[in-house]
Parts: sequence; structure tokens; C-alpha cells
Amino acid sequence: MSSSSESESEVPSSPQQSLPDPPDPQSSKPSKSNKSKSKSSKLSKSRLAAASAYASSLNRRAVVYISSLPPKITVSKLKTLITPLCEVTRLYLAVEDKSVRKRRKKAGGSSSKRFTEGWVEVPSRSLARQLASTLHMTNMEKKGPHSDDLWCLKYLKGFKWSHLTEKVAYERRVREQRLRVEMSKAKREVKEYERKIEEGEKFEQMVKKKK
Repeated sequence: MSSSSESESEVPSSPQQSLPDPPDPQSSKPSKSNKSKSKSSKLSKSRLAAASAYASSLNRRAVVYISSLPPKITVSKLKTLITPLCEVTRLYLAVEDKSVRKRRKKAGGSSSKRFTEGWVEVPSRSLARQLASTLHMTNMEKKGPHSDDLWCLKYLKGFKWSHLTEKVAYERRVREQRLRVEMSKAKREVKEYERKIEEGEKFEQMVKKKK
């Protein structure tokens, strides 16, 4: 009896195994933060895709140069003439210099604003080549005020709209610099004129005192 009791006491007692807790039904549902993250991720991907597509479309675009423009032509009129043949993404016309306009007005000519040259941006290089080759040295319209005027177009290979904006910005800076120089020169002339007047008045006063 004693030996059996001792053998039983030497057997280690097995620990009680705890059962896992039942799963929480709400833990399987995605949290609000996860939903917002997924939405923002999808939105950022769509924006990135849209930006990539727009950058690709910009890279495909090309520019056609208009070397001369007839009087009384407007931006809307020019776009109306080109649109039936090709989509116009952007259009820029350079205004004539103010000094030229003033001289024409003094000579009895028209005082209305005129454009000297222009740049037309189209969706692709092939359209730009086709537009320039089709319209160059042809009448601008069959019937209308510009029926006797000819197109003067040239496809600018490798030229981008950004080059034009840089050119316009540079010319603007040059004009502003020239204007500052002219204003500084005019101020110096005015000061010199005032100085001479002041010296003349002083000389007259000295003459009067001697008399």
C-alpha cells in the first residue's frame, strides 16, 4: 500500500489547459482608419494616373509657328479658322510694339491693336506637320475679310510650349530693363534742365545786383 501511494505521488499532475476566447465579431470588420487609408490610397493612385496621363499628353503636343498675321485678325477668329482642321490646345499671338502703333496712328493709320506673329499648340507632332503642310501659302478663308490673306506656317520640330513661355518672359524682362533705363535717362535730363534753369536765375540776380 505504501509503495503504491509513493508511486502515485511521483506522477506529475497535468496542468489545466485554458480554452481560447471566442472571436470578437467586431474584430473581423475593417476599422474606420483602415477604410480611410484605403480610400486615400485609391485616390492618390487615381490622381497619380491622371497626372501621368496629362504629362504624357503634354509631351506629345507640338507647336506650329505663324510668321505673319493680317490686320484686324483676332485670337478667336484665328482659332475658328484652324479648329475645323485640327484641335487647338493653346494659342498665343504677339502684340505689335507700342511705338509702331503710335507711329501708324500719327501717320493717319488705324489705331487698333494688331498682332505680328503667333504660335499654335496642337495635340500631336503628326497633326502639327499636317497643319503646316496643308495650310502654308494658302488663303486663310474662302469668303470673308481674310480671303486674300495667306497662311505663313512652319512646324517647329522639338519646340515646346515651355520654350515659348520662357521666350515671352525673357522679352518682358528685356522690355522692363529698357524702360527702367529710359526712365533713368529721362530723370537725369530733367535734373540737368532744372540745374541749368537754376544757374540762369542766379546769373540774372548777379547781373541785377551789379547794376
